[in-house]
Amino acid sequence: MSMPLVSCIVPVRDGERYLPETLDSIFGQTHTALEVIVVDDGSTDGTAALLAGYGGRIVALRQENAGTPAARNAGLKRATGEFVAFLDADDLWLPEKTARQLARFLARPELQVSFTLIRNFWSPDLPPGRRLADESLTRAVPGYVCPTLLARREAFRTVGEFDQALQHSTEMAWILAAAERGLALELLPEVWVKRRLHGANVSTLKAGDSQREYLRLLKTWLDRRRRGGGALTHDFGAFSAGPRPDGDGPGAGG
Repeated sequence: MSMPLVSCIVPVRDGERYLPETLDSIFGQTHTALEVIVVDDGSTDGTAALLAGYGGRIVALRQENAGTPAARNAGLKRATGEFVAFLDADDLWLPEKTARQLARFLARPELQVSFTLIRNFWSPDLPPGRRLADESLTRAVPGYVCPTLLARREAFRTVGEFDQALQHSTEMAWILAAAERGLALELLPEVWVKRRLHGANVSTLKAGDSQREYLRLLKTWLDRRRRGGGALTHDFGAFSAGPRPDGDGPGAGG
């Protein structure tokens, strides 16, 4: 049986510093049937030149700066794989991430979306004085976020693309919509993704905006639930990508 093609979508803006290591973690997957799509969201650093150096190993797209949700949607439009995955341009997959999740789809034909645990790590280039001593920041937690997600591409035909009007809670909105529509979701109880903490994470720089957007999303969702607008078919437990230095909830990372 041929291996299913997985389209790996990487949104990036001014990410030349960590992007090579991120791409290496994709190329290092034990499942090798991969289509790597990198969407440059209006970078002004050396990202474009860096991507040109990969030649045919990647599909490089460029757009005017429109935000991470728009970049992910652009990648989705270009994707040809039976499965779709995402990775932020400063985060890392462990080598068996894709293979372990695909094995679950083989074991559960009804499965539509798979997540894994995620663990934060302090970037080695971050001075020790800027690292917080709080051990909870680096514990393994449920990763209901794009970097852990592997989904059948048809799931996006059912649920739709990411809401580009949301910059911080677009993942949470999509996942809740998938659950409300009855898609089969699963969380693997293993860490297969490492999220880099480097002091310039978007969630840190825009923590206030992120918190306000999450509160608006949750209010809208709770109001809809009170009106009888669908019941969740998946128990998310601790719906979180883990604590962050800024204290915001799950988000796009980066």
